Amino acid sequence: MTPRDVRRRPARRAGTRRPRIRSVLGIPLPMMILALIIAALLGVQLATALEQSTTSASHMTGASVDSGSGTGKNSAGLTVVTEASLGTEVQRLVDTGTIQPMTSFDAAQCQQEQGITESILIMEEVSWGGEDTTGWLLVHGPVDRETLRANGGIISATVVLPTCGTGAHDEDPGQDRLWAGHVMIGPL
Repeated sequence: MTPRDVRRRPARRAGTRRPRIRSVLGIPLPMMILALIIAALLGVQLATALEQSTTSASHMTGASVDSGSGTGKNSAGLTVVTEASLGTEVQRLVDTGTIQPMTSFDAAQCQQEQGITESILIMEEVSWGGEDTTGWLLVHGPVDRETLRANGGIISATVVLPTCGTGAHDEDPGQDRLWAGHVMIGPL
């Protein structure tokens, strides 16, 4: 073998080396594909988590349903109301115009004990908060129900214990009050 043949031998091996890996913007193509797959999987996972969190949030605020065993009702069939869902429940009551019979609850006496000077427009027996406290939701205001339904506006709401109006807490009628405030109602 001549020295010239020795020099050519490495040149021949150079032609048999591995094929060069392509790159995109200086990043090897397999790494780019792997990054895109990971990004797609993360996107799907985040979209699913967002859908579940917004779905469960809307169930937690719980607009009540008409069936006794549906979401927003307790085992006794009472609508479960919290501060977060109070506005939704008052809006539903105003929209439907539902008036529940008072059975053993004296709304007029309770109204007097609580110092409510406005007329009671709508009332409903409810279950208040996570403690499942039975109470009455009194919706009262200076306007009549039809005007409120047509125009909307701010209306007062008070949640009281069933003992309100019985004189059980004559010394401090505030003990019968679970919540009192104002709720914004939209027009029908």
